[in-house]
Amino acid sequence: MKKIEGLNTLIMGVIWLVIGIILDFIIQIGSTYSKLGVVSWLRVDRNNPIAIITMVVVAAILTFITVKILAYAVRKKAPKTGLHPFRADKLMWVVYGYIMILGAGMVTLLLQTLISHKPITASNQAALESMAGKGGAALIFVVVLAVFVAPLVEELIFRGIVLNYFFKSGPWWLNVILSGILFGYFHVFQDFQWFALLQYSLMGIALAVVYKKTKQIQYSMAVHMLNNGIAAISLVNIALNA
Repeated sequence: MKKIEGLNTLIMGVIWLVIGIILDFIIQIGSTYSKLGVVSWLRVDRNNPIAIITMVVVAAILTFITVKILAYAVRKKAPKTGLHPFRADKLMWVVYGYIMILGAGMVTLLLQTLISHKPITASNQAALESMAGKGGAALIFVVVLAVFVAPLVEELIFRGIVLNYFFKSGPWWLNVILSGILFGYFHVFQDFQWFALLQYSLMGIALAVVYKKTKQIQYSMAVHMLNNGIAAISLVNIALNA
């Protein structure tokens, strides 16, 4: 009986994982094409304020819907999932998590230097930098996705769903590593790079550890938002200097 229940949980986990990834792409595609629709309809420039506002509003609406759907899925296995009052002792895990992510970046850079003899920018990061360099609507799109959408949606997918539907009763580290690898592959599947997979996977593991230690997903979201927010500052600098 327990084996059947475990198998059903795994199957539902896979289904929710796929749904979450599809919803994430819908946010990106929907917000992009809403802007292009306004540009085409009003015959204005892509950086027109109305087009930008439309893009941001659509992204916000689609993100809200996605978060509600994924939160429902997570609550089926973790009923207490939600926004709780922040506690000082758990907030420290935001700091620890960010330090772990910095450490992951340093380890990856060291291995790149030893093996390839030069640092290699992940294609996902390079694409974001290229888009941000265009400024205007493209920069706003990248910042909104990176700083707000990704921390909410990706944490619900790769921490909320993975850690609660996959091997929850198994060894402590098993679904942590799975969470990291799935998160890493999600960021490199369009242009696979081993070092990028390693870096993003280690980042995913760090976020999973924060969630496991705090037992509240808002803290891994906060770490993710902090990391992406700091990275977004460099993207803004790129746009200003372009």
